Amino acid sequence: MPEMQVNLDELLRLLQERITYLYARNLVLVALPVETAHQLAPKIAQALHADYLDFDKELLRELDEDDWDEHVTLDKKGTLTIGKSLAERWLRKGAARINKEHPLVIGNANLAVRYQIDVANCIYDATQNGLCILAFAGRMQSQVLLLHGTLPQTGAGSQAYELLMPFTPPEPPDIPKAVQERLF
Repeated sequence: MPEMQVNLDELLRLLQERITYLYARNLVLVALPVETAHQLAPKIAQALHADYLDFDKELLRELDEDDWDEHVTLDKKGTLTIGKSLAERWLRKGAARINKEHPLVIGNANLAVRYQIDVANCIYDATQNGLCILAFAGRMQSQVLLLHGTLPQTGAGSQAYELLMPFTPPEPPDIPKAVQERLF
C-alpha cells in the first residue's frame, strides 16, 4: 500500500478500521510532525483505546535497571553497541504486549535515533499477535518511516501514513512603526 498523507480524523478512522481486520503481520507506521509528536502519539492511543508504550521512558528504565552508571560511561566514550543490544532485546521481549484484544501504540522514540535502532524490524514478527502502531516524529519516504527524518523504520510493506497538520498561515512579522514610516 502506498504511503498516505492524512489529517488526524482520517488517520484515526483508518486505524480504527485496521483494528478490526488483522492480517498475518499487523504493523502500521505513522509519521508525526516533530513539533507535536510527543503529544499526538498518546492521544492516538487514547482515541483507539490502545495501550501506549513510551519508548524513551521505558528504555531509560531498562538502562537504569541494567547498570545506569556503566551505560553513561560507555555513552561518553561513544560506545553505544551495548545499549543498543539491551534495547533490541528489551523490544523483542516487550513485543509480547502485542495482542489481539488491545492494539499497542509505541511513541516517543528519540533514543532509537541515538542508538540507531530499527524498532519496526525488532517487533515486526510479534505483530502476528495483534496490531502495533509506531507513531514517531518524522516523515515518510515510500514505505519507510524516517524517524527524525533520518533513521529508517522498515515494515516490509506495512501500511504507512503521514499526519498532515492543518495549515495555519504564518503571522506577518512585527515591523516597528518607525521602520514602517521610513519605508513609506
